[in-house]
Amino acid sequence: MKALLCGLGVLAAMSTTTLAGEAKAIDLRNEDNHNYQIQITSSSMTRDIELNALTLSLVVCVGECEFKVPGVGTTKARGNDVVLIRNGRIVTEPKR
Repeated sequence: MKALLCGLGVLAAMSTTTLAGEAKAIDLRNEDNHNYQIQITSSSMTRDIELNALTLSLVVCVGECEFKVPGVGTTKARGNDVVLIRNGRIVTEPKR
């Protein structure tokens, strides 16, 4: 009986976490020929990464994240969006 109650408690905690916010992977693509420093900010974290030229990175984000590239611009993305750096600009597109 104790094990059953413990198991139900774990399921309830997992359900609450799922309802509170779902983590999704955002594609971050650098289609330019040089590296960029990118600051990623969400409600729960701030992270700086270097994205090398012509590479792809996956960013796990709960809710909405902001992507800031000094000298290039800022965009916001959520869910299964794609953030592209192309021709010195940063944009968000829906994943195809």
